[in-house]
Amino acid sequence: MTADELRNKYLTFFENRGHSIVPSDSLVPRDDPTLLFTGAGMNQFKPMFLGEMKLDFRRATTCQKCFRTTDIENVGKTARHLTFLEMLGNFSFGDYFKEEAISWAWEFLTRELGIPGGKLWISVFKDDDESFVLWQKIGIPKERIVRLGEEDNFWDMGPTGPCGPCSEIIFDTGEDKGCGKDSCAVGCNCDRFLELWNLVFTQFNRQEDGTFKPLPRKNIDTGMGLERILYILEDKENIFETSILQPIIEEIRQVSAGNEEIPLRIIADHLRASTFLIADGVLPANEGRGYVLRRLIRRAVRQGKTLGIDKPFLYLLTSTVTDIMKEAYPYLVPRNQHIAQVVLSEEERFQETLRQGVEILEEMLEELKRGKKKEMPGDLVFKLYDTYGFPLNLTEELAEESGFSVDRAGFEKAMRKQQELARASREGGIIQSSLTVYNQLSGKLGKTKFVGYETGECEVKVLAILKKGEIIETASAGEEVEIILDKTPFYGESGGQVGDRGTLTNEQLKIEITATRKPLPELTVHQGKVVRGKLSGGEVVKASVDKELRQDIAANHTATHLLHNVLRQVLGEHVTQSGSLVAPDRLRFDFTHFKAVDARQLDRIEELVNKKIRENAPVGVIHTTLKDAQDKGAIALFGEKYGDKVRLVKIGNYSQELCGGTHLRATGEIGLFRIVGESSIASGVRRIEALTGREAYRTVKKEVDTLKEIGKILKAPPLQTLSRVEEILKTVKVLEKEVERLRSGEIVGKVNDLLKRVEIVEGIKVVIAQIERSGREELRSLVDSLKEKMGSGVIVLGTVLEGKAALVAGATKDLVKKGLHAGKIVKEAAKITGGSGGGREDYAQAGGKDPSKLNEALQKVRDIIREQVEK
Repeated sequence: MTADELRNKYLTFFENRGHSIVPSDSLVPRDDPTLLFTGAGMNQFKPMFLGEMKLDFRRATTCQKCFRTTDIENVGKTARHLTFLEMLGNFSFGDYFKEEAISWAWEFLTRELGIPGGKLWISVFKDDDESFVLWQKIGIPKERIVRLGEEDNFWDMGPTGPCGPCSEIIFDTGEDKGCGKDSCAVGCNCDRFLELWNLVFTQFNRQEDGTFKPLPRKNIDTGMGLERILYILEDKENIFETSILQPIIEEIRQVSAGNEEIPLRIIADHLRASTFLIADGVLPANEGRGYVLRRLIRRAVRQGKTLGIDKPFLYLLTSTVTDIMKEAYPYLVPRNQHIAQVVLSEEERFQETLRQGVEILEEMLEELKRGKKKEMPGDLVFKLYDTYGFPLNLTEELAEESGFSVDRAGFEKAMRKQQELARASREGGIIQSSLTVYNQLSGKLGKTKFVGYETGECEVKVLAILKKGEIIETASAGEEVEIILDKTPFYGESGGQVGDRGTLTNEQLKIEITATRKPLPELTVHQGKVVRGKLSGGEVVKASVDKELRQDIAANHTATHLLHNVLRQVLGEHVTQSGSLVAPDRLRFDFTHFKAVDARQLDRIEELVNKKIRENAPVGVIHTTLKDAQDKGAIALFGEKYGDKVRLVKIGNYSQELCGGTHLRATGEIGLFRIVGESSIASGVRRIEALTGREAYRTVKKEVDTLKEIGKILKAPPLQTLSRVEEILKTVKVLEKEVERLRSGEIVGKVNDLLKRVEIVEGIKVVIAQIERSGREELRSLVDSLKEKMGSGVIVLGTVLEGKAALVAGATKDLVKKGLHAGKIVKEAAKITGGSGGGREDYAQAGGKDPSKLNEALQKVRDIIREQVEK
């Protein structure tokens, strides 16, 4: 049975038992800032489990992409651990409970998949007698049902809140896979007893005093690792030999010189994880999700080095992952080029980082040598490993070559500390959800009805008033509050579009609404200030959206759809939206593309968007099913969660996008589109910033006025200023050449003077001098000329530049071969002036804050040269 067949078989099994098949959520959770990544099938259903959101169904089944770093150190070393995995799950929201969950799980494993019941064990929570009896009821001998404690078989979301016992189905892989200890049994951490399926029975609400109260609505949350089931069905020795991972490993073998299993496994796992993370919108960065992705790619590169791979290779293998997974995740195919480009960019960046790491290691060893130490401290070794991704074994090799040992115990201690911090961060970062005031209000008041598509003004009822997170009864003039209405014409900030502004009024009252947002998908909150009168709960007011701002926002939103369409036309079909900002005064559009958009392309993009504006194509909205919209070729924002019913915004006969934002009636209402910026925001992601309508006109008017002013200064009409400037630049070039000719003569004189000051240090010709009133370019010219004239030698020159010390150094090639290093010489000298610097072996420069110490720094150069010669 293939992985694709297994997925379909599972989903169909539960669909036939009344479950709705729900697509996998993104690895980047939406509407849940408490999670860094989606790590379980239940994550997307969390609001339903907490009673914060109602669904059209009470039973669901999914195959959910998951990413976890909890066991990253075990990946490749055990038969079962992965960072990226697929979790098969079935869920009940107040519908069926333990009996059905247990019997269906057993039926699927033993009848549908044919797994021998005699190879399965069951674990239950120690106090869960009900589950113990239910398992016996379907024929499991009680001696094969193991009771375990809270650590293994009890699930909760924190110190308080929903919780309940678990029951696990475990496969016995055989004694030969075990640890060999007499105590080896269900619950042992070795590879013998493999957890296949975890059934969570959410039936209690833990109180602050630690007691349990039964939940009025009990839930079921189950999870079974697809890769683990495949491992059993295909009768493999470990999870990496399965048909879903082995082809990746074989491809890695083709580009490697080694055949060690653990590095091959780690690379395969990390490559899969990286491919899906990038496909789901994560990009390498120095913090958050991007940092995790960066560490993942670099970890795989380091493993590649142990297999003799010294050049970028991961990017070549992303297509292998796509080929294996494309049936279940077809979105990988159009994104594969982008994924490969991001991985390649990160591999190249890391190669440069490793090069820098060698230089830093050499500096560390020099420092230790001066301190007459023979062991490299563990914290320094870990800094190289953690900050620069420098492999421990490479540090040990280079240190040993220089006569140093490495404090491995100290390194491992620093590693454990970092892992503990990371674990604490994960546990602390996943803020356990609780019924906040918004959750409470959403559950009590229901969904805020949005009427803003039809009108910008209507009568509404005030349902709740909040101030600083607390519900209040009234609010007086001057108070800033949050207001929840029964319905609203105000668009709540979402999908990149900012929230509406406007007023709430009646005869005695006026409130200025400064922002509208949606802290929960079902709840719209209006932030504002009471300007006049007193606001009370239950009051009826007129809600009025600022029409001019709404029109500007709509112009920018419709323009982003035109821009998206034109970008795909000009740059290629690989362009997909990565983010956006739609505000009244500007728009920002982020998209996947591998290089800067050049001036010619930007001009073409701007021209085509304005052409579509002049065509005045109608902008229409169609309410349809997600499948129908996809069949029509509509573009969906990747990673966005859509229901069965969607809103399709159609422009003319060329643009169709799923969108919940506000738009114009026709493109001509945009007026004018003007690009004002193009930049890179991440590897493989570009950003275009643009203006429309009034703001675009103001910008053009300002530019024209500026051009007129320049024309006045140059005494030329605006359209002739360019030719006038070109004439002036030609004159400037002539004058610069004359200055250069005069300066060259001056430099020749200085070089001759400096040659008279050559001294011998340890048999080496050396020129050390402070040059008055000189710039860095002149100093460099002097160094180059002196090297040529001297044939062999070291030159170090200094000057005071803009109130700071400046140093340059040069060494001829013959001396570089003997171990002299201009970068190290100038760096040491600069320390005396309170600065730093460095560079190549043959040329380098540095600076310092204290120019009064410049002479002292230059005098120190002789000693630095002697030290280098002695080595």
